[in-house]
Amino acid sequence: MTEPVAQLPGIVVEDSRLSEPGVAELTLEERAKGPVSDGGELLKTTPGVAGSRLGGHGMDPAIRGQAQNRINVLVDGAYLFGGCPNRMDPPTAYATSETYDAMRVIKGAQSLQYGPGGGGGTVLFTRNAPQADAQHPVSGRVGGGYRGNSDAVEGYLDAAASSEKAYVRVIGAHGRGSDYDDGDGNAVRAQYRESTGNLILGWRPDGKTHLEAGFEGVRARDLTYAGAGMDTPYTDMDTWRLKASHQFATDWLQGVDFKLSHAAVDHLMDNYTLRDYPSAMMLMRAPSDSDTLTAALGVDLAAGDHMVRVGVDYLRNDRDAERFRKSTTSAEFTQSYLWPDVRIEQIGLYGEDEWAIDGARRLKLGLRYDHVSASAGKADLTPNDPLGGVAKLSAAGLYAIYYGTTETSFSENNISGLARFEHDILGGDGVFYAVASRTVRTGDANERYMASNNNMSTDSRWVGNPAIEPEKHHQVEIGAQIQRGPWDLDVSLYHDRVSDFILRDRDHGASGAGNATIYRNINASLTGGEAAFNWRWNPQLRSGINLSYVYGEDRTDNRPLPQIPPLEAALTVDYARSAWSVGARARLAAQQNRVDDDAATGTGLDSGQTAGFQTLDLYGSYRWDNGLKLKLGVDNLLDQTYAEHMNRSSAFDVTQTQVNEAGRSLWMTLGWVF
Repeated sequence: MTEPVAQLPGIVVEDSRLSEPGVAELTLEERAKGPVSDGGELLKTTPGVAGSRLGGHGMDPAIRGQAQNRINVLVDGAYLFGGCPNRMDPPTAYATSETYDAMRVIKGAQSLQYGPGGGGGTVLFTRNAPQADAQHPVSGRVGGGYRGNSDAVEGYLDAAASSEKAYVRVIGAHGRGSDYDDGDGNAVRAQYRESTGNLILGWRPDGKTHLEAGFEGVRARDLTYAGAGMDTPYTDMDTWRLKASHQFATDWLQGVDFKLSHAAVDHLMDNYTLRDYPSAMMLMRAPSDSDTLTAALGVDLAAGDHMVRVGVDYLRNDRDAERFRKSTTSAEFTQSYLWPDVRIEQIGLYGEDEWAIDGARRLKLGLRYDHVSASAGKADLTPNDPLGGVAKLSAAGLYAIYYGTTETSFSENNISGLARFEHDILGGDGVFYAVASRTVRTGDANERYMASNNNMSTDSRWVGNPAIEPEKHHQVEIGAQIQRGPWDLDVSLYHDRVSDFILRDRDHGASGAGNATIYRNINASLTGGEAAFNWRWNPQLRSGINLSYVYGEDRTDNRPLPQIPPLEAALTVDYARSAWSVGARARLAAQQNRVDDDAATGTGLDSGQTAGFQTLDLYGSYRWDNGLKLKLGVDNLLDQTYAEHMNRSSAFDVTQTQVNEAGRSLWMTLGWVF
């Protein structure tokens, strides 16, 4: 069951359609912008979504100031978690954009049916089942693109053969990119190669039953990162999916659906294959793997004016990572058990009731329960690396120093709830809404169990907290969406008061063992708003402005929350005829001076204050009657030198690094729909 769609047809903001308050939908075929390297780059083109960059691949998105596992990401219905402890490969890195039909961004907590947590939002990359058409049993699309600055090339083929009862869909894509130049002409390490293949089989024995099985494989090679001390020689992902649904003819039992998936990620990073190693004694590599099993069963019920969905879901993630060190002449030693055979398992039950009070008012109520268990099977294994004066400890030994515990198995019982009210206004031209929610997020593999030693300094250790408390997000949100005559407006204000916010911090000598990176619970708040306004001058010409802002505060220590994007605005002008269109987009980001950049007294997660910047993009397209479409454009026309405020830490180094974005970049794509 999908989110309920408001009665308005939807406001278009840049490439996205706001089909209902708090939800943005992007149909890939309707995008006006140029090629992107992965799903994170695609997501960042959505208004109100920020991101942090390491290189040319693996943009890590943030929604409303919340990033990483504060956002739920489902890729064709399946959860997956990356294989890199430093998030070189966030889940969106495996969502090759041209292999999906649409992307749906749910900002904040608007539903409880997509799994535990999700206080920042939920991102759904979706594929549609091919439609049966006796006149056109074969359909699809093929195309490619080029981006000049990074010499990036992409190509894709998506073909389906379908009948009334069955279908097969084959999708393939390949992309590669090289280093790009920033606005000052400085080269930025950003190369990558990636190939993706999908096979999907579907069966529709009747008009009410749908079965689908699929396999997806992603192979990425030679990924280099300007913002990390390591690169990725390879990362592989294999995902199996099974989906089943049935619609019933009864008045009260509407339908049932089931999803089962398994995603396996195999990842390697090192500091010598794709770059010069820093010293003859410090050749480091870190192989890792991440296996994710998910299952979900949902039932849709109807009773009078009530539509009810109840369900149960299961999520298990197993992660294992080690780091090895060798010299140019010595054997290899184990330096750290980074993820010491970590397992985090969650079983959830939920129910949501949507009540149509009358023709103008709607109320949604939801309740969710999650049982969480977490363990680390290799916590007692001790590394054998003899180099340096700092002892290399087992995971349990590190936990004992920094948190006073050697216990590594924990369980939680978490309760989430939601209430959302909608009221049509202005004679049906608008809708007002208000949401109150509580969502609970458990600590992830890094926050609980990271066990990174360092050969030279205890200050460079990175240690998870097995006993960390789960985050409790208590959010309120109000907003309105209006479409009236030549103008439309979408506006929202929100406040998220977080108990036990999981903060990546520094030890500051509290353990007597230096200034290691650690995790602790604090109280925090995030307050912000988003607005979009469009004016249609005539049927062909439209202009718009959208704004987003979030204010993050560490209420325990009375200082700014780190890694919060600044105030941002975008101005757009679009002119479209039946066959062609042109447009321009100016992006303006303010200076961010609310930072936590001092590791001696705070977290040091911000690299510093970030200057504001302005960029200008131009784009256009032409579509022929035979389904062929050409798109051309230039990004950063004025060749500005700038970096996003949100930065990343160098792999297993406490240094925070900002990576400059690309300078002027010409691009083109050519696609054919058949």
